[in-house]
Amino acid sequence: MRVHLVAVQAEIQPAAYRSAEAFRERVLALTRSAVEGLPEGEPRVVAFPEAFALPLCFWLETPEEIVQAPSALSAAAALLRKRWPEVLRLAIPSPAVFFHLRALEVWPVYEAVFREAARAGQAYVVAGSIFSPPMDWEPARGYHRVSRAVFNQTLLISPWGTVLSRIPKMNLTQDETKSFLSGGPLGSQVVQTQIGTLGTLICLDAFHERWVEWVDSQGAWLLVQPSANAAKWEGPWSADARQIEGEVWLREGLAKKLAARENLRYGINPMLNGKFYTLSFEGRSGIYGPGAPIALADRPIGDALVRYAIEKSEGNSPRSG
Repeated sequence: MRVHLVAVQAEIQPAAYRSAEAFRERVLALTRSAVEGLPEGEPRVVAFPEAFALPLCFWLETPEEIVQAPSALSAAAALLRKRWPEVLRLAIPSPAVFFHLRALEVWPVYEAVFREAARAGQAYVVAGSIFSPPMDWEPARGYHRVSRAVFNQTLLISPWGTVLSRIPKMNLTQDETKSFLSGGPLGSQVVQTQIGTLGTLICLDAFHERWVEWVDSQGAWLLVQPSANAAKWEGPWSADARQIEGEVWLREGLAKKLAARENLRYGINPMLNGKFYTLSFEGRSGIYGPGAPIALADRPIGDALVRYAIEKSEGNSPRSG
């Protein structure tokens, strides 16, 4: 069985987050490009970057002053002031109330668009992640929050548009901690599918040996690592200015983590690009094998697609093709 792996490198385009229809057009356009020319009926895994959907929380149907605010913090504060009666009713004594306020407006758009993208692309889709409290839906209540915690989370969606798993990030960066996010639980990061066992670890999680070990121990052959790197790719590494950011990613990232594993054979690392308030993201998306990248985007900025096809046996150990 041939399986096509696709990393979607995506640049933040503010206009794409101003309305539900604009977001839908952007996601569907990227998905169509991701699967263009692939043989009908052959499985595909299409992965979007970390934080790709985060701007929805700030820019979806909000006043222009929110979009033009000097920082995400000031944008959130301005929106909370405008809607203070609703904020008080939520009774959440934390700045994370901002994401609760927006969740019922943003989550239905986010979920519906990526479910449609999975059906349109006939692909297993790892959605671009979003900051949100865990959400659920049932007939009497519709969409509703199920926790006061706010996670950086993504969805794994089947080619039939079914959400298979809601995957939270467990290890947070300083920026995420300052945004009052919570680290999520372990468990939903590995899913059994019709093309075998798939693992997803959001960005920093996949740099932690214990989580990669766990994904491998669950029998996953593929590890998806959606990422958003808020540093210059060719600049100093944030942890040690004597080293280069991109060189550390390539040396310490998925290629190294996949080496000599029992089950893991391939990795997809889609990366966010562009500006979001005071943050600037760069990164070369890639497809990885044990010990080395298989294919990388040409540049660490702008939109790009990285594709690779593998031949997967009936077991869980694919070989390149």
